[in-house]
Amino acid sequence: MTELIEKDQLVNELKNLSEKWSISDKFLICKYEFKNFNDALSFMNKVGVKCEEMDHHPKWTNVYNRLEIELFTHDKNGLTMKDFRLALFMDQEFKSHE
Repeated sequence: MTELIEKDQLVNELKNLSEKWSISDKFLICKYEFKNFNDALSFMNKVGVKCEEMDHHPKWTNVYNRLEIELFTHDKNGLTMKDFRLALFMDQEFKSHE
């Protein structure tokens, strides 16, 4: 069972992610910028498969080569390790697009 992360632990978990991530209220947010739309779409397709595997779906907005992401565990009303695991996967996938 996934539990909420305590506030003091959030800062430690955030250190494991790229500097593109931050915490706003009870959301983990990120902005990625790609070379072009095709790279952004490729990233979204790859991450989308992982989201389905995890049964954890981000709120994301794509405009051309930019992608804004918001992670949040809805059934817990806050951040859990599930959010940080998905964010770490996204960071790793993004490296192939830099």
